[in-house]
Order: sequence, then structure tokens, then C-alpha cells
Amino acid sequence: MDNRKRIACDLDGTLTLKGKFPEIYNITPQELWKVYERVKPDVQMIKILNKLYKKGYVIYIFTSRSDLFQRQTKKWLDKNKVKYHHFIMNKPFYDLLIDDKAIRPEEIKLWNSVTP
Repeated sequence: MDNRKRIACDLDGTLTLKGKFPEIYNITPQELWKVYERVKPDVQMIKILNKLYKKGYVIYIFTSRSDLFQRQTKKWLDKNKVKYHHFIMNKPFYDLLIDDKAIRPEEIKLWNSVTP
């Protein structure tokens, strides 16, 4: 069995800069494609995640994006040099995640600034 620690990391609003994403139910796939094309990386979070990858963590990137955008999303990850092992599309939509192991991007940035 693989004993490495695993990290599941959201994409939009975590590895991308937070922005106003449109309500996906009121937008065409073509319009949403344009939104995803323009999304900017959160360089600090990507550096932190890549550092954890290099330390041996198994990285899962997950997103609520539809399978329609899988190729485009992987291209964005590659372009922005995000290191990961697994990629999961179609995460459930929610307004609040309750999880005993959850951490916000702001918290991991703070944690990263105080660890060697």
C-alpha cells in the first residue's frame, strides 16, 4: 500500500485567483469557455502545491468544471506548471464545504510562510 500523504486541492478560487465566476446555470458553454480561458493563476498557491508535490505528497486536483472543459483545464494546469498526480472533474457544486480536514488557501499560505 502507498503510505504517502494525499492532498486534494480545488482549482477555481484556490489555484486560480478568486474572481467573480458567473452562475454556471445561466451561461452558455461557449461563454464559460471564455471565462476559463481568462482565469489567472494564484502563483503563490501553485508554488506551495508544487513544493508539497516535491516533498512526496500525492496531489489530487479537483474541480466542478464539466468534462466539456477537461482538455482546456489540463492545458491551463500545464501552462501554469501545476504539478499533480490525479485530476478529477465534475466535483459536486456547493456553497459551503464542511470537512474535518479542510483548509482555506489563505490559511495554507500563512502556514507555508512560517514553516521551513
